[in-house]
Amino acid sequence: MKLTRITALLLASLLLASCSTAGGNETATGSADASGDELIVDTAELSEMEKRALMEDDLPEKDFGGADFRISTKRGTMYEIDEEEETGDIIEDALYARNRRIEERFNVKIVPVITEAGDGTTHVNEVRQSIMAADDAFDLSATYVFTSGPLVTDGCFLNWLNMPYNDLSKPWWIGGVNEKFRVGDAIYAATGDMCVSTLKLTYGVFYNRTRGADYDLNDTIYDEIRAGKWTIDRFIEITRDIYTDVNGDGTRDGGDFYGFTAEKATNLDVYTFAFDIPMVTTDEDGMPELVINTPKTIEAVEKVNKLYWDGTGSYIPDDYSEPIHMFRNGNALFTTTYLTNAFSTFRDMTDDYSILPYPKWDEAQEKYMTGAMDNYSVLGIPVTVTDVEMASLITESLNIESYKTLFPTYYEQALQSKYARDAESIEMIDILMAGRNFDFCTLFSSTISGIPFMVRELVASKSTAFASKYQSKEKAALKAIEQIVKAYEDNADT
Repeated sequence: MKLTRITALLLASLLLASCSTAGGNETATGSADASGDELIVDTAELSEMEKRALMEDDLPEKDFGGADFRISTKRGTMYEIDEEEETGDIIEDALYARNRRIEERFNVKIVPVITEAGDGTTHVNEVRQSIMAADDAFDLSATYVFTSGPLVTDGCFLNWLNMPYNDLSKPWWIGGVNEKFRVGDAIYAATGDMCVSTLKLTYGVFYNRTRGADYDLNDTIYDEIRAGKWTIDRFIEITRDIYTDVNGDGTRDGGDFYGFTAEKATNLDVYTFAFDIPMVTTDEDGMPELVINTPKTIEAVEKVNKLYWDGTGSYIPDDYSEPIHMFRNGNALFTTTYLTNAFSTFRDMTDDYSILPYPKWDEAQEKYMTGAMDNYSVLGIPVTVTDVEMASLITESLNIESYKTLFPTYYEQALQSKYARDAESIEMIDILMAGRNFDFCTLFSSTISGIPFMVRELVASKSTAFASKYQSKEKAALKAIEQIVKAYEDNADT
């Protein structure tokens, strides 16, 4: 029998790990089905996400004798780590199935070690204290990225590039972020597809397609994006004059209709990623250097200020949650937020909406880019781990299985199929995810003297004084980078 389209989850359950990809005709063969016929999957007719389930890994078969594999996590990010039982929810069941496959294959038990505190700093402090006390409380940690820098500089983690079974060049590791966290020949904090937060917290531009029809945008906006013409200038042009006093009270408030609404905190951090403005890059020797002080950055701050504050079509309230509720209620044509809202707040939205990439800086920019909120998870193997082989192998398997089944369940089964409300949104989400951008500064937000938040702080305060703000922070930031490099060098043998 021949299968044409089949979901990633079903493929994962039907096809054995021994399936091999045949050359030339783009088909994959596997075990026999109940009728005795060989299963043949025409991968040419499968989506990229569905093809993942056919990928083989080269991990060895190991039996760890029922050992616990303990992962330090926060209660709020358990959606990445473990689900105790099947619930009927496709995402929760995919997480449950991922862990059970790994446990059965390697004879381990995945055990979360949970920090109940809601903030990332408390979790990081608990991880550090545990490692410094050498109490061997966990085999892997998954901590918020923006709070994790001290764990790296304090020498708490082993070097991922020295691990026996971890290959950060594989597609289940998010190379765009891991290479940004590299200094010389060391990466101490890494992100892979088991860190589903990198998907959920990726930012996009949410567009009210129902209201867009009133402005004749539905026939043009997708073509403009495909043509590379979706720029910050175009975004400003579309939104700046769209305003209706819906409730007729003569006051601009959340009950009116606007071209654009947004909060003035984390989504402002995304514009440097979207405009391809790095904060820190590496030189020819692989050492980090501060590079954000450019004329382009100065102009970018001016343009984002213009988007936020200059037109009658923008409404930027002090309440950070208000823009999300305004968009859900049909009071804004556009808002910028992370994809989690497609799973939650916008799930029962009456109007149709699409998810677009952030605008480019200009038409010459090669591709659309975006960023993720800075509390996505990064992984570290503690220097106190007693079984490096198990820690390395199970972590690799967690990322492989997430790449093959869990991530596609979020991305395709839920985000693309259930919550994305038009065909163009699927195409736009593909563009969005292909352009995720990251920066060294994010990992060391707590030490590099506020550099990651300069654009946010300036625009939130309606200021364009980038040069003076940068000058006030440069000396301390350079000193912090120098200390970070030294920490990497001091920990080079781990």
